[in-house]
Amino acid sequence: MVSAIFVAGYAAIAIGYVAHYDLGFSLNEIRGAAALVAIVIAALTCIDFFGKRLRKHR
Repeated sequence: MVSAIFVAGYAAIAIGYVAHYDLGFSLNEIRGAAALVAIVIAALTCIDFFGKRLRKHR
């Protein structure tokens, strides 16, 4: 699990570098997109976790 976290972090840094220096996106655009994606992933994870948890009790 720790290895997956480090690989995901490295991939995020590499994608951010390419988006900023090669594709010309500003840091604010990259930051906003990253925050939006993080919120969506967190929401889907919460829905999945609590959905399974609520279904077990019924």
